[in-house]
Amino acid sequence: MSEAITLDTVIARRTDLLSAELSDTELVMLNVERGSYYGVVETAQAIWSYLDEPRSSAAVCAHLLTRFAVDRETCEREVLAFVNELLKDDLVRVVGG
Repeated sequence: MSEAITLDTVIARRTDLLSAELSDTELVMLNVERGSYYGVVETAQAIWSYLDEPRSSAAVCAHLLTRFAVDRETCEREVLAFVNELLKDDLVRVVGG
């Protein structure tokens, strides 16, 4: 990972990952290349689903603000922490910004 994702960074899910929704709020992902398995629920699942096409972290936050009772500052902080973890674990890629 070269640098941290910011609100302006456009990211996309890696298309070679396997993922499956277990319910409306639960998702599992498999990075076959690394042999890593990930499970996410609720907000993290909503972020992953929204990244079905390249989007900025700010767009992800705007989307979440319409779905969850959270203030903008908390949302931005938590989204940036989560998407930076996704980048660290090689689950997303930076495509712009």
